[in-house]
Amino acid sequence: MSAPVEKKLDNGLTVLYEKVPGVKVVSVQCWIKTGSVNENEKISGISHFLEHMLFNGTKKFKPGDIDEYLASKGGYNNAFTSLDVTNYYVTIPTDEAEAAYEVISDMVFNALLLQSEIDREKPVVIQEIKRKYDDPSYQMWQDVQETLFEGTPYSMQVIGSEKTVSELTRQEIVDYYNSFYHPQNMTLVIVGDIEEKQAFDLAAKYFNQTRNVPVGRLYKGENKVTFNKPVEKTFKADVNVDYAVFAFPAESRNIDTVYAEEVFTEILSGGEYSLLNEIIKNKNNTAIYVTDIGLFNHYNGLFGAMAVVPKGNGEKFKNEAMAIIEDIASGNIDDNRIEKAKNRLKSKCVFEEENVSSLAHDIGFSYVLDFKDYHLNYEKGIEKVTKADIIEAAKRMTSGPMYFGITTN
Repeated sequence: MSAPVEKKLDNGLTVLYEKVPGVKVVSVQCWIKTGSVNENEKISGISHFLEHMLFNGTKKFKPGDIDEYLASKGGYNNAFTSLDVTNYYVTIPTDEAEAAYEVISDMVFNALLLQSEIDREKPVVIQEIKRKYDDPSYQMWQDVQETLFEGTPYSMQVIGSEKTVSELTRQEIVDYYNSFYHPQNMTLVIVGDIEEKQAFDLAAKYFNQTRNVPVGRLYKGENKVTFNKPVEKTFKADVNVDYAVFAFPAESRNIDTVYAEEVFTEILSGGEYSLLNEIIKNKNNTAIYVTDIGLFNHYNGLFGAMAVVPKGNGEKFKNEAMAIIEDIASGNIDDNRIEKAKNRLKSKCVFEEENVSSLAHDIGFSYVLDFKDYHLNYEKGIEKVTKADIIEAAKRMTSGPMYFGITTN
């Protein structure tokens, strides 16, 4: 895979471009190198709340006008906030590409952040928080993160809490916006059926704006995770099934081991053809649904799986999953299964390369998190993984203390 063309604007903003001919659309994405990891307990949830606010009024667009304007051009737009990053993206017909640049640049540089809109948006986000906590699996997932990332900012919830969101002030939001939505923290990714000159000319026209404040201080992984002993937790839930989850702490991604870890995870829990699904769900009927919950942040991560199981099957799910992992770590895995897992991962990569939005996402994610070799060498990296690499990955990824959680009435 070839590297995207990379340039910097005069204001320090990075621009990445990759041509995908013949598709007649372009994806324009602005990645901001900030998320909940750069918050503190008082302003927890501010990154996610700010994402909402950027759709509620800018210098050029009134509240609610952005979606309508882009839709009138045949475009689709959205955004997301994570622990490490925030991304605003538009996929649009090539002949309307300028509209994507116009909108996103106005959002990330010229949001009005009106008090009236802040007051209107707070109940919306608070209701979103309440809805999420009605889901037992969300409660468990949040507790997994809070426990395994204890001692670091990664333990804070991206969405914040009802209390922190309700108490956010306009000044806090404006200060965070000006400091962290700084061109030096931005990476603009343009992927699709657009010529290089036009892509970079539009980037310079719309994104070469400046801030009159210093760039905000980014978290650099100074804090170490304090989770160091096994934990078992129960969660009250009025449901007619049980939810069960196990997880292990992990290091941040390392280019020397990441591909083996992905193949191991694909074999264990990567969808319909994984061992957890084949054995625990389909053969033993121990689980109704199984999914992996791997998460790799800039400075740490976690590995595990979550399942929906019949009442009383939580411990059985855990024990059967651990037995399968031990089997892999002992080398009891056939070459055919390894090859199929590698082929599935490579196929996913090929399909994503054919979708301009997915390809732009992969480029943005890997470059913003300083892991660009992962994207550029993905297919070769997966192909080189050996059985010995997978065995080592299975041992390494389950060597730490285990978190286990289950629901109960």
